[in-house]
Amino acid sequence: MELYNTDNGLPQNSVKDIIKDKYGFIWLTTENGMVRYDGVNFLVYKNFPLNSQRFTYFYGSPKKDSIFTNGDYGNTILLHEKKPVIFKNNKNNKIFISHNNTDYLLYCSNYNYGAAPDINYYMNLQHGMYYIKENSLVYKPSQTQKKETLAINPFYNNIIRIFVIDESLFHLDFKNHKVNQIEKGKIVNHYNIPLLTDRKSKIFWSQINNQVFILNENTLYTCHYKNGQLKISKLIQMNGHIKKDNLSSIYYDEFYKKLYLGSSTEGLQIISFPEFMTSKNYASKSPSVFYSTLPYDSSSVITPLGEIYNRNGFVKNYHFKDVISFFMGYDEKGNIIVRKEGDAIMYKKENSYTKTTSIPIKDFFLTDFFFDENKYYALIVKPKKNNTNQYYGILAIYNGKSFSSIYKKIIFNDEPTKFIFLDPNNILVGTIKGLYKVSLKTNKIYNLTIKNDLSIRNIIKSKNGHFWITTIGKGFYLLRDNRLIKMPYDINGNISSSHTILEDANGFFWIPTNNGLYKILEYQLLKYADDQKYKVNYYRYSKDSGFNTNEFNGGGNVSGNKLKNGEFVIPSLNGLVFFNPLKVKSYYPKNIYLERALIDNREVYFKNNLYVDQKSDHAEIFIDVPYYANPDNVTIEAKLNDTSQKKWQFIGKDRKFYISNLGYGNYTFMVRILVNDEGKFIYKKINIIIPPYFYQTLWFKVLAITTLLLLLNFLIRWRISFLKKKNYELEGIINLRTKNLSDTVEKLEATKIQLHNEIEQQKKLIGTISHDITTPIKFIALTAKEVLENKDFSQHQAEKILTSIYKSSDQLYNFTITLKEYADIYSHRSDTTESYSLYKLIEEKIILFNPIADNNNTAIINNVDTYLCTLISKNILAAILHNLLDNSVKYTKNGTITIHNTIENENIILLITDTGIGMDEQKIEYYTRLQDNIESEKLLLQKYGMGLHLVLQLLQMIESKIVFQKNTKQGTSFKLILTNRKND
Repeated sequence: MELYNTDNGLPQNSVKDIIKDKYGFIWLTTENGMVRYDGVNFLVYKNFPLNSQRFTYFYGSPKKDSIFTNGDYGNTILLHEKKPVIFKNNKNNKIFISHNNTDYLLYCSNYNYGAAPDINYYMNLQHGMYYIKENSLVYKPSQTQKKETLAINPFYNNIIRIFVIDESLFHLDFKNHKVNQIEKGKIVNHYNIPLLTDRKSKIFWSQINNQVFILNENTLYTCHYKNGQLKISKLIQMNGHIKKDNLSSIYYDEFYKKLYLGSSTEGLQIISFPEFMTSKNYASKSPSVFYSTLPYDSSSVITPLGEIYNRNGFVKNYHFKDVISFFMGYDEKGNIIVRKEGDAIMYKKENSYTKTTSIPIKDFFLTDFFFDENKYYALIVKPKKNNTNQYYGILAIYNGKSFSSIYKKIIFNDEPTKFIFLDPNNILVGTIKGLYKVSLKTNKIYNLTIKNDLSIRNIIKSKNGHFWITTIGKGFYLLRDNRLIKMPYDINGNISSSHTILEDANGFFWIPTNNGLYKILEYQLLKYADDQKYKVNYYRYSKDSGFNTNEFNGGGNVSGNKLKNGEFVIPSLNGLVFFNPLKVKSYYPKNIYLERALIDNREVYFKNNLYVDQKSDHAEIFIDVPYYANPDNVTIEAKLNDTSQKKWQFIGKDRKFYISNLGYGNYTFMVRILVNDEGKFIYKKINIIIPPYFYQTLWFKVLAITTLLLLLNFLIRWRISFLKKKNYELEGIINLRTKNLSDTVEKLEATKIQLHNEIEQQKKLIGTISHDITTPIKFIALTAKEVLENKDFSQHQAEKILTSIYKSSDQLYNFTITLKEYADIYSHRSDTTESYSLYKLIEEKIILFNPIADNNNTAIINNVDTYLCTLISKNILAAILHNLLDNSVKYTKNGTITIHNTIENENIILLITDTGIGMDEQKIEYYTRLQDNIESEKLLLQKYGMGLHLVLQLLQMIESKIVFQKNTKQGTSFKLILTNRKND
């Protein structure tokens, strides 16, 4: 029995009504909210926006998923799709209705506060409606206006004495001690059921559950209407452990065999009806600890103490004396062999087990025994010499069916525990150290557990011929081809202490352990032996199934019995457990629901999609499973695809799946649950959607990438434009520098040529000077020598010699002066001159030569344009004019020197005309030829002087020319063609 109240799940201790919805959940109404129960957890709803959270009885239709309950002040709650909501439309679900100006209160359960004066009731059935008044019952069909009125008294002691099963109404007639069956407003049958009309009986009826219970004294009955008969059957005897006082509601779950009792003060009691029966001698003061037992008849067993038990308890006692509980067996005549300390005795069947016979061999004890058609076989344990705490074993084979003569002995170094025929020629023997195969032909012993020690507890051969070995602490094994294959453990590891295996007719193995009884199909274990990836699911039965303890006992030679009536009997630490394996049900969940989650401590409901924010720290998905048997048998596994939790994970009893730290995206959450013994699962899945932040969305990424590409494109284009501009600038700079460089190169080339020409000219000049200067110097030297040698000279000779020396010296002096001017010009050849007036330059020269001209009675006339300016090197041009005016003044007497200018093709033509003696044709030809071939022509300085040679050199420097022309009448004209440099 389980008891729930405010200490362990309920919001309040007054349970008003109990139902089960179409989804399998149990619902309770209390005075502090509604409660949903799934077999493990209570889910409380008490935060409705109402003035009160007090609720009473349920009404409606679970099949239609429309269950209603009313709270205070006429508020209605609808249970739909596994959760309650406030129901606004009360037209079709009214607690109060009005009919023929009379108010009626809904009657669907006998939970009420008693009938009050002036209050009538109505009942709503599928084919019509009943109106209950104090002295009558009126039926009104749904399709017609015709009414049926029965003059009966529905009330007794102010309580309605009517209940409905299916569409039949039953009226308890206490006055006549009968039960009237009413259908469509007419009495169709009478029943004489004293229990229903007993005034001590309390009726519990719920129309929505279609259940009727009768509590009389301390016994609870159920009332059924089947096959046209109203029948009463006993359900449970209310003992002192069951709180029967103040019962307000009852619900019986026929599938799970559970009774739910709701109390107005004690909360909820859940009573299970066990399919297992534990039998023991309650009158005995000795502990009810059992080991070896043998079937006694078709429905009972006998223990080594001689006690007989059936499923109902102790039956009889033969009082076997001083025996040990770990061994007993039948011989071929039905005699019972039991073991004493260092001895074995036999109780004779023919004397009703009252007389004994001793086994002839002493100082040993039997640990197992069996026989075939010809021989006895026994496992004998004896202490080792010099060590009474260690034992060795003997496989003894006897001649005939007697312990008097041993035919063969096979010795084992360790204590044996169990043995069985493997085949006609070999026997399997288990010891506390391992499993061995013994050849009866060769007497050889083969160790089948080479690697690890195994303490063998039992060896069982199944109906299909497979051998199964149970051990102490290491589970159980399949022996196949002389190789042991270990079977998997259950989730709690209890199979490690398996004692034996009992096989039923349906192929199920029943395995008692130190912590519960397990059931598994043999073929599932064989599948696992073939493929260790195969999932094996054990079904567990525990104390709530009817055991006094979960600890079963092994260690005896017989650890379980099969009786002829089909029952199995298993010894435990507290009684013998009887059960029929073919009638014991395996309870599995029928469905699984994924519709609730707890996100940051806030409960949310969903259908197919669960939305979770990325900022949520923690989320729990509830896996709702209505299941009311042992929760150990609920196998739930879940996985979350595309995460680290993508493999199936076992879900614990809290039935929650925890998720955290998931990135945005859509995930598939899958759950599967085991639904039968064959290993079938049903699957459910939902989508977990975690919306991305705006910067994680596709459109944002597309926009960002597009923006980035545009920006990149802009940067590239800008860079290209910038580089192009830089290129253009560099090209301009390069072109400018190239041009400058070209100009420089050209200038250098021109300078080089000029320098070359100058050097050549200077070479020629120096050569000429060297040649020409030698003559006057030599002449002066010879004259001086002659004077020195001839000291006597005449006046005439002396004058002649001095005149010659004078002329030679004067010539040499003039030549030197000219060289000096020439040198001065060349030293200033890089001179740059600003724009100046040509007229003023000529005027300066005229002022210089005017004294000489006046002495020669010669006039110098300057007719040059007064506004004419030029950039021609002023020094060079001044030197040229100086030489030309010097020649004209020198050779013109009583005449004129005229200077004027013209402009031709932007060149300045400067014409100097004199009326002097003029230049002869030979000189004009020489200077003209020299000007055209100045680089190669030989200079005749001694013959023609240095002046015009210098002029020609200077004209070459300013890229200008001179034309010599003899005047028609008298004198010479010098035409200067000056290349004019303009101011840029």
